[in-house]
Amino acid sequence: MRSTPRLAEPPSPALVTGVLNILIAEDNPEDLVLTVRELKKSDLKLQIKTVSTRAAFVEILQSDPIDVALSDFRMGDWTGIDALTEIIKFNADIPLILVTGTLGDLKAVECIKLGITDYVLKHQLARLPMAIIRAHEERALRQSQKLAAEAVRQSEARYRTLVENAPEAIVVLDVDQGCFVDCNNNALRLFGMKREDLLTCGPGELSPLFQPDGRHSIVAAQLWAARAATNESAGFEWIHRHAAGSNIPCEVHLVQLESPNRQLVRASILDITERKRSEEAVRESEARYRDLVNNAMYGICWVSPEGALLDTNPALVRMLGYDSVESLLSTRDSEILFGDSAFRERILAETGATDRADLTVDWKRRDGKEITVRLIGRRALDPRRKTVCIEVIVEEMTERLALEKQLRQAQKFEAIGQLAGGIAHDFNNMIGAILGWAELGMDETEAATRLHRHFEKVRHQAIRAAALTRQLLAFARRQILEPRDIDLNQSVTETLGLLENVIGSNIEIKRNLTSTLAVVRADPTQIEQVIMNLCINARDAMPEGGRLVIETSESFFDEPGLVAQAHAKPGRYAMLAVTDSGTGMDAGTLDRIFEPFFTTKDLSKGTGLGLATVYGIVRQHGGFLHVYSEVGIGTTFRMYLPITTAAATASPITPDDNQPIRGGSGLILIAEDHDGLRELARETLEGLGYSVLTARDGEEAVREFENHRDQIELLLFDVVLPKMNGPKAYARICALKPNVPIIFATGYSPEIEMLQEVQRQGLSILQKPYVPRELARRVREALDRSAVKTQRA
Repeated sequence: MRSTPRLAEPPSPALVTGVLNILIAEDNPEDLVLTVRELKKSDLKLQIKTVSTRAAFVEILQSDPIDVALSDFRMGDWTGIDALTEIIKFNADIPLILVTGTLGDLKAVECIKLGITDYVLKHQLARLPMAIIRAHEERALRQSQKLAAEAVRQSEARYRTLVENAPEAIVVLDVDQGCFVDCNNNALRLFGMKREDLLTCGPGELSPLFQPDGRHSIVAAQLWAARAATNESAGFEWIHRHAAGSNIPCEVHLVQLESPNRQLVRASILDITERKRSEEAVRESEARYRDLVNNAMYGICWVSPEGALLDTNPALVRMLGYDSVESLLSTRDSEILFGDSAFRERILAETGATDRADLTVDWKRRDGKEITVRLIGRRALDPRRKTVCIEVIVEEMTERLALEKQLRQAQKFEAIGQLAGGIAHDFNNMIGAILGWAELGMDETEAATRLHRHFEKVRHQAIRAAALTRQLLAFARRQILEPRDIDLNQSVTETLGLLENVIGSNIEIKRNLTSTLAVVRADPTQIEQVIMNLCINARDAMPEGGRLVIETSESFFDEPGLVAQAHAKPGRYAMLAVTDSGTGMDAGTLDRIFEPFFTTKDLSKGTGLGLATVYGIVRQHGGFLHVYSEVGIGTTFRMYLPITTAAATASPITPDDNQPIRGGSGLILIAEDHDGLRELARETLEGLGYSVLTARDGEEAVREFENHRDQIELLLFDVVLPKMNGPKAYARICALKPNVPIIFATGYSPEIEMLQEVQRQGLSILQKPYVPRELARRVREALDRSAVKTQRA
């Protein structure tokens, strides 16, 4: 036994022809560079691939032909021995040379025993090309010996006639070498291999890694071969593997063959796939019935071709509300399950004609409640009676169809909301300009003049148009909210105080308010509008009078409880219910009640925006609505709003400021891209004594400020401006002169997202459409606050 690799004079590189594919495993980049450099200095034609991880090493072994592998002894979390192991797993005849810094004699002997071909120390890299040549030629010698052995095996014609004419697959195994030395054509067909390929393998290589009894295939095959080599009878079942990867259950019989210099064993292999398949089919048939009856998630039943119930499973029993399988089967005829018996006849006919049927129908539970189910039927064999029957799989669709309907409704409202919000946003600017110019016209004309009355009518119509756009923005959830912590009970009480005369004396109003109702975070004006719209809608549903009940309470919803409300979050909710005893609504009306401009009233009595506004306001507050109605009985609207945890009591509402308007003399920079609004603001402020500069976009506003930075006392910017939006332009200005007073004008809630930072700074926001009086008041307030801060500084 040699303890170190041979140091004899190596062959000449000229003896190596062609390109050698070299795989180098090295995790040290510097060592890798030195190794590759030394190899390239040789006269060898090399194709070099390098890896640093075990996974990459395996991947190249699987995909690329490799003639010689080089490996460092230690590489992070794997070693050169691991590399040898992977080569062995692939049964690849690839010489492995260790290229390492240090390796003692004992370790070198151990590596050689394990199968390492050679080793080269890193400070002796000049030896590496010759070590590769020697390893390559040894490999070529081994391959030549294997080819020679195969030639000898093929020349042994004494077994050929017997082997080739046998009905089963036959192979001859050389026990010492562990590989086959002969086979017949049936063996080639069994394994799906060519003869030359099969005769390079052994039984372990043509089998899965483990046999069904848990034994390693290679170990078990060696044991069976050893027993047969000692004349011991050996017959057993075995799993072989086809070249395509499929397993082949086999029955194997081994017998020893006489040979003067080798231990040979003949194996007769019978494919028992069909026999196993038949046995498995019987077992599966028995298990299928048992599993379907006891464990299926869907309802399953078997009916005769005439429709009689033969058997069922517990899932269907639960679905239909029966006590047991026996109680359901006692109904005997499946017709009792169908809301319309014509569907039963249809599924029986389709299954009889085409062997399959797929229908969605209404079924009746034991308690009379209707459910929607999908029935998938097929012709089958009754597992108990062994007669033809119809197997029906039943899936309840009631909840899914309801959720799909709600999803379609939500998608429809979202699309309508985007359209309505976009229109309302654009109209806001135009209406603001009309409203403002009308008010200026009224201020500049005598009250008794005809022109003043004309301006007043224009203003009145503009106010109505502004209210319409606010309703559209509410539905689209794009209005500006001013939320505070409020008591929902107080909002109900105050709103009803305003509505009692409007609702009418023929309607009885009853309140049932929970005294311990928690605080909600909401815009009090918007919630008041919700309550008012719901109460007026209830009044209109009771033209002959009736009862109006308003209730509040608390509810908790977990995630399953909100499955139909995708936008809502689990938690505590305050509930407001408005119930009337009016005419009620049918299903078609219920599907459309929240659509803008949809109304069941006469065109002269409603715009169809009341409930649409309610829908938008509640959604924008993070809440949701639930409606229940029956024709001739009445309707209940339930509104759910998230309960706030930020405060324990409601915040008081600040009264409106009724102070007279004051003017001034400072310089104000206005940035507004809408010509009408920009001119309105300029006219209003100049009329109050202020000096005004105007800009059409954000970049122009910054330039104007740069030119008049010491004179400008206040900025009035629209949020959305061409070229540069208002907040960005303001940030550029603050970099030139910090803390310049500003008022941002907006009428569209998505724009508020751009103002989050300025809101935290307490800067003023003016909602569109605004009138000259409101603009003047807000400008004066901003200038006064700035003056106070300057004095304190």
